[in-house]
Amino acid sequence: MNEANTASASPESAQDSPLLVRKEGARLFVTFNRPAARNALNEGMLSALDRLIERLETDPSVRVVIFRGAGKHFCAGGDIRERRSQTVEAHPGADSAMIQNIQAGKMFLRLSRLPQTTVAVVEGYALGGGFGLACTMDITVVKADAQLGLAETRIGVAPAQIAPHVVRRVGLSNARYLGLTGRRIDGKEAVRLGVAHEVAMTDEELDSKLGLLLDDIDRCGPIACATTKAIMDRVGDIPLDALVEYAGLRFGEINRGPEGIEGQQAFLEKRKPVWPMVRSSMMGEAKDVPTGQESGQ
Repeated sequence: MNEANTASASPESAQDSPLLVRKEGARLFVTFNRPAARNALNEGMLSALDRLIERLETDPSVRVVIFRGAGKHFCAGGDIRERRSQTVEAHPGADSAMIQNIQAGKMFLRLSRLPQTTVAVVEGYALGGGFGLACTMDITVVKADAQLGLAETRIGVAPAQIAPHVVRRVGLSNARYLGLTGRRIDGKEAVRLGVAHEVAMTDEELDSKLGLLLDDIDRCGPIACATTKAIMDRVGDIPLDALVEYAGLRFGEINRGPEGIEGQQAFLEKRKPVWPMVRSSMMGEAKDVPTGQESGQ
């Protein structure tokens, strides 16, 4: 299931889009689509991601979002040529590179808080902002020969907006090790450090692991997963006493809701649950569309 190959079947307008988006039932496959630039994050791609996230924040028909890159690279980080052109004319109060950096930081934060389960499929380069994306996703599957790293310090800048996500993912010590050396790591080391969760040796194994992973996600209640993310995100951000109250309220909501009722009834009846939220969305046909041209936009 290599999403990079879907571009060849898409209309010309879709091929030119910085993101390719394909919906299969309750699964949304997103492909970073700047292969000539190793899918570097430029203004166009960041804007497309921002629009996609805005849609997903209120779209209950999607329960899992899978991100990968066209051309066998996940994302090589920020577009240095674009940033350099922004910097030449920059001065305090009119620094477009700084403004874009702040906007990207807000986008990374919103991405990490999506109610859907997010999955990164990392091949080739995942550097700088690409590394940050891999750390922002809920689950990351990586190819063994992938190259990941915080490359910013080697070009004289800081991983400003992705640093918090890297620290949350691998801890302060490992984050400093990666950021203060700029070293690249392969897929196996990414799993050892906690950047990724599963590693594959071949393309076939990568797709197989992804398929099994998505099947497991489908077995879980989508509202239960969203609630689990919301509770975990608050660990360390609010006092534990307040978290106990918040978690209890959220548990009560889903326990007495249709998803909790269906899941527990299915367990008692020794059958697979049919999650109420995704029944209708599973009826649609798969289709390839560029960001901003999905159904309903």
